[in-house]
Amino acid sequence: MSLSKDLESLLKSEGATGVGFANLKGLKNTPQGYISGVSIFVKLSKDAIKSINTKNNTLYQEEYKGLDEKLDKITLKGEEYLKSKGYKSEALTSDKLLITEDNTSQISFEEVATRAGLGWIGKSCLLINQDYGPAIKLITILTNAPLTHAKPVKASLCGMCTECRDSCKPGAINGILWNTNTNPDTLFNHKKCLKHLKKLSKKQSQDEGFELCSQCVYVCPKTQNYIK
Repeated sequence: MSLSKDLESLLKSEGATGVGFANLKGLKNTPQGYISGVSIFVKLSKDAIKSINTKNNTLYQEEYKGLDEKLDKITLKGEEYLKSKGYKSEALTSDKLLITEDNTSQISFEEVATRAGLGWIGKSCLLINQDYGPAIKLITILTNAPLTHAKPVKASLCGMCTECRDSCKPGAINGILWNTNTNPDTLFNHKKCLKHLKKLSKKQSQDEGFELCSQCVYVCPKTQNYIK
């Protein structure tokens, strides 16, 4: 087996749902010396997604937050494997991420995933996978290993759909179709989204029940097809 196939097999045996390999050339904020990105995602369970629109949606909250630990373990296994083969490697685990003031990572996991052929960036600014929609959580490994890069996805397949935009309570989604030349800031207003989430967090602290938003995840037709 090739290095790429061996790595993919290892990561899936550790619990990854999907794995892809990206060419990082020209990717904003990529540290010097890394040529490949390993994009990994784990799907959320159908029951967790279905609980989003219920009064007691703790299942979704707990599962989504719990995926950080699972993804960290998967990527650290991948990092260890690549280093054992003599390559430079860095798993971008949750404790290493550099987060900007609008709560986004400096290296876009979504953009790495599109380059790895795992999906496209939706109008919600989330990665839309063909099988699971945005009902996934992403992580990335950076490496100088000569992996077999996937054919990148270069444009949105959302078409005329506006489900996520129409369901967005703070009006953070602008409804613009993404392509590789799109400025992410034109797709989504992170400040509006964060303001809405802070209001929800206050409700939680007052024992009024925390309505985790994620409507854009739930209403996506790809998500609905997955949870049928």
